[in-house]
Amino acid sequence: MIWSLLVGYVIGSMPTADAVGRVRGIDLRISGSGNPGTANALRLGGPGMAAAVLALDLAKGAAAALIGRKLAGDAGGVAAAVTAIWGQVANPWHGFTGGKGLGVTGGATIVLWPPAIVIVLPIIAIAARALGSAAGGLSGITTLLALSIAWAANGWPVAWGIVPDDTLVWLTIWVGVLTAPKFASALLQRFRSHKERSTPGW
Repeated sequence: MIWSLLVGYVIGSMPTADAVGRVRGIDLRISGSGNPGTANALRLGGPGMAAAVLALDLAKGAAAALIGRKLAGDAGGVAAAVTAIWGQVANPWHGFTGGKGLGVTGGATIVLWPPAIVIVLPIIAIAARALGSAAGGLSGITTLLALSIAWAANGWPVAWGIVPDDTLVWLTIWVGVLTAPKFASALLQRFRSHKERSTPGW
């Protein structure tokens, strides 16, 4: 289990978004929102750059979950996925700051709980389009938690994923613990910025 935790963290902490940005001559950490993630890459570098950042984040999450599962079964897969997300949001190469972890979460979910992706992705897309990327992320995290509780309670099929029991619920709890504060902070910042713009000067 310890190896699953370590491997997950190492994979998650790989600064792949920074590497994509350097290729394009863009530093995602000091430009735009300062977040080395898909949304900022889309704003600064367009769809191609955003797709590359997202693909690498998905690959990190999937690889961590696959290796962790190989090392220690379902629990190992979940443990590696959680620490991969932790490595993404608290990257040791950048002073323990990082992205919001949604791409890595998505990659791990494809391996551990594939049916959830089909349900959650449209919710994220609709919420993000209507309210912004931070609201989309929070909507996705909340939906994942609610779905995991229902899935574990009913034992619904998970395709090639893990057994739908309490381990699945713990996965989504830790996803929320690690990623929700990032999205909540971004949403609060957007609200404050909007409020400042809408407040008349005296």
